[in-house]
Amino acid sequence: MKRLTRIFLFVLMFASQAIARDFEGGYAVYGAGGESCKAYLTSMRSGQKQDYFIDWTIGYLTAFNVIMPNTYNILGESDFDEAQGWLQRHCNRYKNQLYINALIKLTEVLYPLRYESGMKKKPAKSLKEVGKAVK
Repeated sequence: MKRLTRIFLFVLMFASQAIARDFEGGYAVYGAGGESCKAYLTSMRSGQKQDYFIDWTIGYLTAFNVIMPNTYNILGESDFDEAQGWLQRHCNRYKNQLYINALIKLTEVLYPLRYESGMKKKPAKSLKEVGKAVK
């Protein structure tokens, strides 16, 4: 639990930087977000550094829930395994892309499907229903 808390705080610091980009639109990327999609795929297949990517992803999604207005759960009806499947398909298509950009794209796809409150009013669709196509 301590490890997850540290990761969450780390990502929370990063997320505030992502909102406050510099004058050229750039921002610092730390941890797994700075790795390529190819490195992510290799990790998922080999099992090496798998926790590194998974923990970073959990922290990123949690920070997203905390920071974004009207967002209780970005995953909505989707589960973490579905999100991982989407990321793997996306990264298969864009192997040279930074992992953080794949996560940003995932949250763009998920945003309309999110739970806006803890009352868990069902969104219209889940990630599975939106389709497995990578955009």
